Amino acid sequence: MPSLRVDYVKDIKGLAGYLEKRFEMNVHNPFKVKISQDENCLTILFDGCIRKKGRKYLITLNRLSDMLAEYILKSYEKSILEKIISRICNGLSRKDRDEIYRIACIRLYKRSEDNLGDLIDHRRKLISNKIAEYLKSSDKITLEGFVTFRLGEYVKNLETEVERSIRQYFVERQYEEYINLLTAFVRMQVPRVPELHVFVQNNGSYKVEGSKPFEIPDDIIEGFGIHAANPIIEDDDFMIGFLLTCAPIRIFIHNAAYFKNKELLNTIRIIFSECVLLSE
Repeated sequence: MPSLRVDYVKDIKGLAGYLEKRFEMNVHNPFKVKISQDENCLTILFDGCIRKKGRKYLITLNRLSDMLAEYILKSYEKSILEKIISRICNGLSRKDRDEIYRIACIRLYKRSEDNLGDLIDHRRKLISNKIAEYLKSSDKITLEGFVTFRLGEYVKNLETEVERSIRQYFVERQYEEYINLLTAFVRMQVPRVPELHVFVQNNGSYKVEGSKPFEIPDDIIEGFGIHAANPIIEDDDFMIGFLLTCAPIRIFIHNAAYFKNKELLNTIRIIFSECVLLSE
């Protein structure tokens, strides 16, 4: 009867319990688990009809490798992630590192409809393939040592996500500083157009109008090169500049659902607290 030994000092009983539950989920279970006397290792016994190195043995080995890979993801990944962040972000404050860790977790564990490959499944397969390859030539695996010395590609994958999370964090922080600056600027301005109506067009442009008797002043119309009879703004950057110049107390955005640049809409809503969205 073929068997494999798994050494795991950290929590051998936890590993045994996890494997036993996974084995119970399969009606045609080819495994049995036996914990040794010193409680630092366990033996996985294969079904007696499975011959070592045979086709069924390799199929069963791949299934076992998948289970061990899932356990490694559950038991090790977040601590590995913390160590990577601590090493790469050594000069940053604890608050910065915690925020980068939060962003990294969102990137690593959020399932997205656009991400059909599923990052979690990709990492599981990466680890599973490494375990299966290793067990084809060995009857024993030390889990801690395997994670430390044989999962370089997997760790590199996590490092890449951490580096992306760092870039995202600094972009978000710069955006927050940008928003604070614009908000402070608007508060210091004297309103040139107390109430402003923004009509979002189907093509993504914006038609702007004041509320009578406070129409848009001629100098603003001329300064932004728009026609008084048909005041249309095409460019998103021009739109922000226009709003800052008008410094309205209240903005009414019509056909808000047509906004193509959602980030611009969010920026306007933050800077101008009296922002009313209308869908018509």
